[in-house]
Amino acid sequence: MNEFKRAIISGLEEYLMLLNKSISDLSLSELRWQPSLESNSIIYLLWHMGRVEDNWINQVIGGKESVWMRNGWNKKFPFDEKDYGKGYGKQDLANLPHMDKDQLMNFYHEQRIESLKIIESLSEEDLAKKYKRLSGELKTGYWILGHVLVEESQHLGQVAYIRGMIKGINN
Repeated sequence: MNEFKRAIISGLEEYLMLLNKSISDLSLSELRWQPSLESNSIIYLLWHMGRVEDNWINQVIGGKESVWMRNGWNKKFPFDEKDYGKGYGKQDLANLPHMDKDQLMNFYHEQRIESLKIIESLSEEDLAKKYKRLSGELKTGYWILGHVLVEESQHLGQVAYIRGMIKGINN
C-alpha cells in the first residue's frame, strides 16, 4: 500500500476512534441538543458524517451503490434516500427525525469497512482519475480522499466542541 493511502487510512481510523470516545456516554437529549437554532446537533453530525464518507468513497470513487442504499439503511432512517444533510437550515435541523445512536453508528462502522476496502484497492491511476461530484465538478481521487479527511475532521471538532458545551472541559 502506498504512503498516501496509509496516511488516509490512519486519519480515518483516528477520527473514528475519537468520534466513538466523544459520543460514548451522551444521552439522547445531549445528542439532540443544539447550541443555537441554526447549529448542528451531534446526532445530525453523526448521520451526516457517515453519509458523506459513504457517498464519496463507496459511491463516487468505488463506483458502487452506497452502503446506505445497498444494505437497506435508507429504510431504517426516515430520510429521503439521497439526503445526506447538505445545506440544512434552521427548519431542517429543528425537524430532524429521531435517530438511534447505536443503530446510526452500526451504519457508520459498516460503511467504514467498505470504505477501507475501496481505499486499499485503489491504484495510482484510480487516485489520479477525475470523478464527478454531485455538482458535476470533476475532482481527482487524491482530492476526494483528502477532502473526506478534512470534512470529517471539521465535523469531529464540532462534535467535541458541542460535547464540551454540554459536559464541560475534560468530561
